[in-house]
Amino acid sequence: MSISFSHRKKNPFVWIINSLNNFIAPPRCEICQSYLDLDNNKYEFICQKCFDLIPLAPQPDVIYNRLISNFDKDDLYINGAVSLFSMKENHNYMKAIYSLKYSGFSRIGSELGKELGRLIKFYNKINFDALVPVPIHHARKRERGYNQSEYIAKGISEIIGCPVKTDIIKRKKYTQTQTLLSKTERRTNVANAIVPYNKNMKLNGGSFLLIDDVLTTGSTLNSCAKILLSLGAKNVEVATLVYA
Repeated sequence: MSISFSHRKKNPFVWIINSLNNFIAPPRCEICQSYLDLDNNKYEFICQKCFDLIPLAPQPDVIYNRLISNFDKDDLYINGAVSLFSMKENHNYMKAIYSLKYSGFSRIGSELGKELGRLIKFYNKINFDALVPVPIHHARKRERGYNQSEYIAKGISEIIGCPVKTDIIKRKKYTQTQTLLSKTERRTNVANAIVPYNKNMKLNGGSFLLIDDVLTTGSTLNSCAKILLSLGAKNVEVATLVYA
């Protein structure tokens, strides 16, 4: 599937302000550092040439089959998975993902979330009652100023029209980042970290799509799915920007 940019509708006042800002500090591509012509480029952080070089993720059934292999038969609570890009650790596009997660560029999340939303729509995975961003601990949210998964979810929501719910699950335990942990360490790290948003929470059926930035072993997403099912959800699937 090819991914193309759509034309933006611009408010005249916003256009004037943005033009002044761009004159003072012209935006650059996060990957190649070339200046961006925003009149002909949808995103304010990546040029079309670099975007076209980003490797796309495998199809959903391939991702899900690999996810199954990470868990024992009765320990997987996720019923489907879709990702936008494949992770190439030494590929320059990972700079944009790291900027989203650690450098305060939250707008990258919503912009790429829209592209992920288009992919979800392409695969007809749109019959969900809600999008549920993977929660981060309130202390980490205070450090970063935002939860990147919420911005991704908002972008998806704009495309598929599904509401974003941040009051179903929460993270009660401050855990270390999963990046450098092994598969076993990841499971231990997130054990009992995700809980219902409140003790009286009931879902009474429904289908939910969990949203995160990166899918690696699936430990965090699976922990979230387990809680959603325990609250009464009938189906839980996941969508991420990157598949590792």
